[in-house]
Amino acid sequence: MTKTASQQEPLKNPLLDLDGPELGGEQSRLSVNRLRLEEQAAGQEEVRRLHRAERPVIGVLAIQGDFAAHAEALAEAGADPVEVRKPDQLAGLDGLILPGGESTTVLRFLDRLHFFDVLKDFCACKPVFGTCAGAILLAREVLSPPQRSLGLLDAVVERNAYGRQIDSTIITAETSLSGGPLEMVFIRAPRIAETGTGVEVLARRDRYPVLVQQRNLMAATFHPELSSDRRVHQLFVQLVTRWRTELPGG
Repeated sequence: MTKTASQQEPLKNPLLDLDGPELGGEQSRLSVNRLRLEEQAAGQEEVRRLHRAERPVIGVLAIQGDFAAHAEALAEAGADPVEVRKPDQLAGLDGLILPGGESTTVLRFLDRLHFFDVLKDFCACKPVFGTCAGAILLAREVLSPPQRSLGLLDAVVERNAYGRQIDSTIITAETSLSGGPLEMVFIRAPRIAETGTGVEVLARRDRYPVLVQQRNLMAATFHPELSSDRRVHQLFVQLVTRWRTELPGG
């Protein structure tokens, strides 16, 4: 028996038949292009997900201090830095750095933008690293003179304890970090006068702690962003990564 023409021709996929009668050539092309775009978008999202897993997104409070130097140090330490100036910019961050500056000025800025309480909530559950004025802001108690703080780091901090700007100095000292002595840049530095039992001291100057960690919080009374040694920022990036992937609240 002779097959009809319709029986002899193979069935065509209406989506892939660019000139078929079912969808029409132009409509089929649009459908194929849409599928390709969806596949491309899915691939890009997977790349972003893997990138995020390898490089956490860490904010830098960009009010005062050398926040640009912190951002550069974070990038070299394996994170993607983001400058933060508004409360809603904390959303989606894996961690945050509170840089140096003038602590009373920072407080006024936080109050003006209704940022203080939002920042306190963030610091209570995400990794945060305060340097110099940032360490003052994190402390349980501030002296010389007394000042309001977030009250999260179990430490008492004295403002300007090492003197004025002219008394700034650079020292190199042993720490608990691997890699040998660490360069520390002190500029109108505060002093950590007292720490609670849950605070681990990682470095000291004249017997006083200058680098500490308490669960999700780190604090330094010196400026690691002004040194070419990135070990302190690498330590914080490791804390952020571990907190996000392993610890409760991460």
